[in-house]
Amino acid sequence: MDSIRRTELLARRLHSHALTSPVSIPDGAPGVVDRLFALQGQDLPGALWSLGLRSGSTLTEVTAAFDDGTLVRSWPFRGTLHVLRAEDVHWTLALTSERILRSAVRRREELELDPETLEKARAAAVGALTGGGRLSRRELLELFEAAGIRTNGQRGYHLLWHLSVTGTTVLGPMQGSEQLFVLLDEWVSEPRRLDRDASLAELVRRYLAGRAPAGTADIAWWAKLPLADIRAGLAEAAADLDEVDYAGTPHWRLSGGAEFPGDPSDRTDAAEPGFRTRSVALLPGFDEYLLGYTDRSAALAAEHAPLTVPGGNGIFKPTLVIRGRIAGLWSRKSTAKKTVLSLHPFAPIPRRDHAGIRRAAEEYGRFLAVPVELDPS
Repeated sequence: MDSIRRTELLARRLHSHALTSPVSIPDGAPGVVDRLFALQGQDLPGALWSLGLRSGSTLTEVTAAFDDGTLVRSWPFRGTLHVLRAEDVHWTLALTSERILRSAVRRREELELDPETLEKARAAAVGALTGGGRLSRRELLELFEAAGIRTNGQRGYHLLWHLSVTGTTVLGPMQGSEQLFVLLDEWVSEPRRLDRDASLAELVRRYLAGRAPAGTADIAWWAKLPLADIRAGLAEAAADLDEVDYAGTPHWRLSGGAEFPGDPSDRTDAAEPGFRTRSVALLPGFDEYLLGYTDRSAALAAEHAPLTVPGGNGIFKPTLVIRGRIAGLWSRKSTAKKTVLSLHPFAPIPRRDHAGIRRAAEEYGRFLAVPVELDPS
């Protein structure tokens, strides 16, 4: 088994994540999702930027992929919202939903959501959405209230979550900055169907295509499936995988180096006008580059973890990435006319990276289609 060091691990992961050049994936937002399989999407503006960053698409172009039914958001992994291909929702939920729902039994009891109430909410949603209906979160909650179902506290959110995890609804088209609920089976008329063995192998291959090299525990944590299931998927996909050692732990990647074709300087198009590698990236909070692993120590120093995920509460702040390492945080203040970015580096930024930071800010401006300035302070 070959061994790799941290610099190579991070270089390979940057390539897998399509973060090595300003337009790493020319097929737009759907191409990014093809590469990463699913991206955590609880922060919708951040998820849209994750897609635009990797494809060079504008915000308008990214949202169009939701409006035309190509991309959706649902809760297929870890009980958390993710962006994924519409055609992949059914088989991923078939693989994960039973376990997700079982983990929420006590929470449903605390919220006094018995099977009769859940079915009443489902019937109300189906009745309102059948035939191409679209409802916002607020409208769907008002519908439940009108049906005599209380939505106070966390009851309303849990009802919305439950309907999607059980395959009734999905978040599809956009309405301004908000995404609307639709019926899954109406919105996705031609879903992929896979048996369990094929699903586990597909999950492993698709996870690694966008995140390799990664360990078995990383995949299991990300999918929230038992290690035995992930090992079964690795065995089923074994012909497509290579194993490498990092820090004494086996890591997996696609065979033949498919996720890492070599040093960008060796590429034939490296000499073409306009070609350059990206040394600096401004990642949104919850981006898969950091969140997609249970062991994040290669990219994030231990002393910086409390700053990046304050209190370990699962809220990931937007990060400044320089050559694969988390080098700081960033924030923004936006108006209708411009956006001002403030950088919060963990240490002084080397002069050689100043140009890369300016380019990263320009990328964000192109995505938003508004001027972006760097706060000089």
